[in-house]
Amino acid sequence: MSQDNKPIYNSKPSGVVLQVVYSFKAAFEGLFHVLLTQRNMRFHFSIALWVMSFAIIFDVSVLQKAFFFFIITVIISLEVLNTCIEALVDLLSPEYNKFAKIAKDTAAAAVLSASIGSVMAAGYLLIPPFFANAFRVEWLVNHQRELTALAVIIGSVLVFWLIRAIEFMPGLFLLICAAAAAFSLTLLTIFADDLITFCAFQFFSVMLFNSMARSRNSLKIAVAGNALGTGIFFIIRYLL
Repeated sequence: MSQDNKPIYNSKPSGVVLQVVYSFKAAFEGLFHVLLTQRNMRFHFSIALWVMSFAIIFDVSVLQKAFFFFIITVIISLEVLNTCIEALVDLLSPEYNKFAKIAKDTAAAAVLSASIGSVMAAGYLLIPPFFANAFRVEWLVNHQRELTALAVIIGSVLVFWLIRAIEFMPGLFLLICAAAAAFSLTLLTIFADDLITFCAFQFFSVMLFNSMARSRNSLKIAVAGNALGTGIFFIIRYLL
């Protein structure tokens, strides 16, 4: 057996703690791969940021937020499994095979079905408060800060997709985009007193903006930008 074809389990370290660390590292490697190679996964992460931002602004219940997180987790997990099935099918059937096509199509159908259901669920939970508040001048005035943060979040994600399209990503620009998004996401969650969503936002933001540069090596820049935006928010809040 060649060096490249050795089973990956041969490289697992000894010791329980190191094995646990290795397992998490391998899992994140898989998530990095899906984010870097699958457009739909980046789309899911983008929508997750938007949906949870709207959920905070419209002050939905804790149970509804938990439901959103559950739906987001299901869709992301299905996308990971879909990528896994596609890779496995390509490995086992490099030539065209109708059964290989069926396997890929049905795996993609699972993600599509869950996505349609999530859109319907989000509609039921977010559309009523949207129409109840979005056209009330008093509500708009009282939520200027949150709406401004939402606009920055949406804008940062849209810039992310533009950068992905033109395939040009200077490190400084990645840093600025990640910092702007992190500042706004932190503002929303801290003023809403929502620590769980704050932690989730940090994860989603870092992973999404890391994939902007199409390289695992950009993780440090994404983390630095996220830390910068979060740090600036807390400094300003403390000073004011």
